[in-house]
Amino acid sequence: MFRRALGGFAVGGLGLHQYDTWLGDRVVNRNLRAVWAAVLTTYDYKFGFSHENPQSLIDVHSRVAKRWFDVCSENGGLYIKLGQSCQQLNHVLPAEYTELFSKMFDAAPPVPTKDILKVFREDFDGKTPDEIFSEFDPEPIASASIAQVHKAVLPDGRKVAVKIQKPYIERQIPWDLSCYRLLVFCLEKIFELPMYWTVDSVCDSIRQEADFRIEARNAEMASVGLSEGSDAYVPKIHKELTTKRVLTMEWIEGVRMTDTKSLSNMGFSISEVMTKVVETFSEQIFLTGFIHADPHPGNVLIRPSPMEPAKPQVVLLDHGLYVKASEKFRKDYCKLWVAMVLMDTDAVRDVCSSWGVADSDFFASMQLLKPYRPSKRAVHVNNTTIDDILRMQMGLKERVKGLLLDTKLVPRELILLGRNMNIIRSTNKQLGSPVNRVAIMAYFANRGTYAINPLLTYQGVRLQQTKVATRGVSQVYNEMLFRARLFLISCVYYTTRVWQHLNAFFGKENAKGFEELLEESLSRTIEAKLGFRLNLDQNGAGFG
Repeated sequence: MFRRALGGFAVGGLGLHQYDTWLGDRVVNRNLRAVWAAVLTTYDYKFGFSHENPQSLIDVHSRVAKRWFDVCSENGGLYIKLGQSCQQLNHVLPAEYTELFSKMFDAAPPVPTKDILKVFREDFDGKTPDEIFSEFDPEPIASASIAQVHKAVLPDGRKVAVKIQKPYIERQIPWDLSCYRLLVFCLEKIFELPMYWTVDSVCDSIRQEADFRIEARNAEMASVGLSEGSDAYVPKIHKELTTKRVLTMEWIEGVRMTDTKSLSNMGFSISEVMTKVVETFSEQIFLTGFIHADPHPGNVLIRPSPMEPAKPQVVLLDHGLYVKASEKFRKDYCKLWVAMVLMDTDAVRDVCSSWGVADSDFFASMQLLKPYRPSKRAVHVNNTTIDDILRMQMGLKERVKGLLLDTKLVPRELILLGRNMNIIRSTNKQLGSPVNRVAIMAYFANRGTYAINPLLTYQGVRLQQTKVATRGVSQVYNEMLFRARLFLISCVYYTTRVWQHLNAFFGKENAKGFEELLEESLSRTIEAKLGFRLNLDQNGAGFG
């Protein structure tokens, strides 16, 4: 009887595996693979290293990073996006993760043409692309985690980009998100860390990203939010040719913001381009609260401005993932940044307390992506060894638990807002820190404390105030103090730029840029709080 039952179970399991592999979009295989990886990861971090031998924790980091890299690569779809997010957290995660996941950006292969055409026909009542467009290139020009893009020409001769969702995404998402919820819930219970509070926001964002009708509305709203005369542009959407899984938008010729050679050939300096990029996203963050949450280099093109070809124009693509901040959060976030620049510890603490954050200084550091030290005392860890750092990592749980007082109060906007700011930081660093990101963002934060949000009138919200209020003496004083602080930040920035150029002139390669210096300093802050250390050399030498 037992053998018969065991045999039946084996046959059933094999049948389910084959059905899921060939007909079921691999939803069972993919999620079982993720669950098993989570089980092994839990074991590794609970029992896989010795407290007497901190060096063994490096082996655990490497093993777990390799395991999840393989899971993301094999599962594809939304897991690719998860892997890409890990790489962008290079200022927080151990180097074993970020170095491996940096390869994930090229891991979104296109699907066969026949499968893409099937999706198109299903969404356009059986019509093929050739029946709608005068030209349609079946070979994709780009492929991302959930969709791929094809070039086409409308009957009137206008070129368009046609974004078509990969066929299995719609069926995989419910399973993937259910698995994600289960994994986060279990990990929260196992490690006793506040994690599950982020789940609803993440799942809602992913569902919206898979509906291209929402992306079309986001693009329209983003275009309205850009100030008149802005150096940024959002391609026009053809709504009559847009469905839940197909989006048709204006074709734009441009180059990636990180393609330094092409930008130079166009006559643009990297500093000029990155200034426009940081200003564009600062305007979204601090003036409108409607924020592109996935501004990686593939989603930001640069072209000559149609009105002034000698100037670069920023073109924003892929509007599926957006932060829709409340007006209260936008104002509070502006006040937080201004308070951080002014070193107003009481104001910083008040905002953080209202958001359920216990450690306001550390939270401020994570928002600036640079150390926030109102006491001006440095974090003295320059001479720590690798063993010291790894021992601190072993006490990570209690440190993380101490950061948040009440997760119910934490604004959900912070989850994706942090993604935007970190991608911009990472890009600026990659290009050699050509602009003072902190000063630019702080300038827009200050404007945001008194500027009128242009999207409020667009959305039909009645404004209580139609002009900027008259400022009193204290406001004028704070403005002067704020500008003085920005001037000091700029002095530090330009000092590092001069040092970079001098090193390059004398033939010294790899001179550190402003973002690298901030990252090292922030790393020390994180190290003191949580025990993470970035980019350690093999000898365990500290920074400095």
